[in-house]
Amino acid sequence: MRALYINAYGGPEVMQIGELPAPEPKRGEVLIAIKASSINPVDWKVRGGEFKFITGRSFPKTLGSDFAGVVERAGAGVAVPAVGDRVYGITALMLRKPGAQAERLVAPLKRLRRMPDGMSFELAAALPVAGLTALNGLRQCGDLRGKTVLINGATGGVGHFAVQIAKARGATVTAVCSEPNAERARSLGAAVVIDYRKQDFTRGNVSYDVVFDVFGHLKFPAVAPVLKDRGAMVTTMPGPSLIARSVWQRVVGGKRIILGSMRDRPADYAELERLLADGSVKPVIDKVVPLAEAVPAYTALEAGGTVGKVVIRIA
Repeated sequence: MRALYINAYGGPEVMQIGELPAPEPKRGEVLIAIKASSINPVDWKVRGGEFKFITGRSFPKTLGSDFAGVVERAGAGVAVPAVGDRVYGITALMLRKPGAQAERLVAPLKRLRRMPDGMSFELAAALPVAGLTALNGLRQCGDLRGKTVLINGATGGVGHFAVQIAKARGATVTAVCSEPNAERARSLGAAVVIDYRKQDFTRGNVSYDVVFDVFGHLKFPAVAPVLKDRGAMVTTMPGPSLIARSVWQRVVGGKRIILGSMRDRPADYAELERLLADGSVKPVIDKVVPLAEAVPAYTALEAGGTVGKVVIRIA
């Protein structure tokens, strides 16, 4: 099967497209013919070796966490989904599972979700990691009706979902992005847009109930002054010090730190699908590229400036 894979950790130069043996499903697994997979920051962080204490040193490693495709064969003990069913989901790339940017993928049942009728493979592949991360981060903030929510990185993969979900839940949203993406942020539901190149919101005089740091780069001491008394900072990439600080903040009370990691329970998928069905969330796909163009797509996405998601068409 053709796949995007690496034989060593490193930059874009270590990625290659070639032939690898097709996997075989074991008991409780299904073999999926992959039609599409999107690119997420976790994918290039795995490629770069940032998590190699978890991902290990076994190569080759295929890349890609999100997938959408068709069940081709079921392992022993699997009755549902059936062969021919359209499914989407996430492969645990960080936990040494095979990546989805390949023509075939084996996945356990708990990682599969049947695609809603009428949903394209490209759209389904754009949803899981980014959409579920945004959903879980905001879910932990409680009732957002009448609250003020700032999204730092508002037009990226997770950010553009977070803007729409926060707006759907009744929040007034401030988007932080670059000026060229300001109108896009407004179209997603942002009431206020801040150009990060011209203004540092952490030094402003406006306070927020929630600051959602999609990039995961902000430090709590910098954000705390612009949080309301019982406000929350949500981060997608917490380091050890921030995790320890989040525990301490729960003990002492007041302003909170929320670890906005992805959660992929059936109820989370159902909520995301409901938001899509009623028009509250409309995923933005910046571009769809064939597998042969995956490497330059990664390079462009890592350079920044992309709005929404980049999807690789596998089939």
